[in-house]
Amino acid sequence: MTTIEINDPVHGFIHLTPIEMKIIDSEPYQRLRRVRQLSGGHFVYPTAEHSRFGHCIGALYLAGLLGERLLPQIGLDEDDLQDIRLAALLHDLGHGPFSHVFEECLIEHRGWNHEDVTEWLILNSVVGDILGDGGVSKNRISHLVRGRVIEPNDIITSGIVAGQVDADKMDYLIRDSFYCGVNYGLVDIHRLINSLEVSDTGTLEFDINARGALESFLVARYEMFLNVYYHKTVRSVEVMLVHLMNAADSELGLTSFSEPDHFLELDDMSLFSQIRDLDSSISEDAQEAVKMVNLLDSRKLYKSSFEKVLHTQDRFVSKLLTKKRVRESIQDEIAESADVPPEEVIVDVPTLPSVPYNPHQMDPMEISIYEIIEGKKITRNLSDLSNIAEMMKVYLDVIRVYTREPFRKKVGKASREIFQEVPDAALIHM
Repeated sequence: MTTIEINDPVHGFIHLTPIEMKIIDSEPYQRLRRVRQLSGGHFVYPTAEHSRFGHCIGALYLAGLLGERLLPQIGLDEDDLQDIRLAALLHDLGHGPFSHVFEECLIEHRGWNHEDVTEWLILNSVVGDILGDGGVSKNRISHLVRGRVIEPNDIITSGIVAGQVDADKMDYLIRDSFYCGVNYGLVDIHRLINSLEVSDTGTLEFDINARGALESFLVARYEMFLNVYYHKTVRSVEVMLVHLMNAADSELGLTSFSEPDHFLELDDMSLFSQIRDLDSSISEDAQEAVKMVNLLDSRKLYKSSFEKVLHTQDRFVSKLLTKKRVRESIQDEIAESADVPPEEVIVDVPTLPSVPYNPHQMDPMEISIYEIIEGKKITRNLSDLSNIAEMMKVYLDVIRVYTREPFRKKVGKASREIFQEVPDAALIHM
């Protein structure tokens, strides 16, 4: 089969099949050039200007390596490998302006996430036509993108695209680390891939000899979230962008798209352009959206007046802190105590399970490994043999309170008084 070769700064030369190139050249995929991978990252790391476009090609490449390793073990062929590569290529197609920031707005106003939009585009846009013309089932690709298990082998095939240690995570850790110029995301992904096996029960497991690479993966992911994705200034930009999008939605109908073409008009540049053209006098929402764009344009960002990094093994506590009504109640309490307008206080609580979930296990925050003992393959949990993995089985919550500079001191004092009830015993220092 004829392939086209492109040069990627992270993975080197990547070979693409004709149908993959047709997808890449399509309007829905080309739009990803205009959607930054790290929505607010470039405000802190100046070279973090990379887009979803390159990340998805990197995910395709790694999904191909994973498929080449695993598919022969379950009797699947080149057609299945092509499906997996296409699903990885398309997995972020539904991201809106500034990636996960738009997703927060979309979930609130429409109840959709970017995976819902991705599936909708695959089934209803020209992408589905390209797949069909190439003899590929668009329904099959949409299932793989969503990580659905329709048939027994899908635990493996879907896991490559949307699993616990998948092509997406492997690529974004090393790609984001590269473009940010930090060393947190350095992971030996080839060691991980070459240590993977299909267990006797049809699930994925890693060779115990790759324990060091797995530990590095977990630590790298944790460090990247804490120091890059959840960086206080990156999150400041993102909470301002969420505020901006929520305000603009009522005037511009950002989340009310009904046709693929309407959604495809949305990207980082078009969003700011539309808001700059708004008449700020028509409504309070328009005024607020224009104000936020002007603040971001001049890098006048909201300041963190309080921060607490919380590690808890209790998912209930973690989920509770991220509830909008809980955050709004805390915001009102802080504003009242500090004697500032409620709209000047923003409580931000991004949360993360430090070990990626595997829904096909009794303990979803475990990673399956195997070792050979007296010629027999024995399946174990990584945490049984790794203190690092055991310590990482927690939820990371970064509680911050943002406000504008004039209110920073008062809001900080009020926040410390209110949050002092969070027990230090809940902290785990790693």
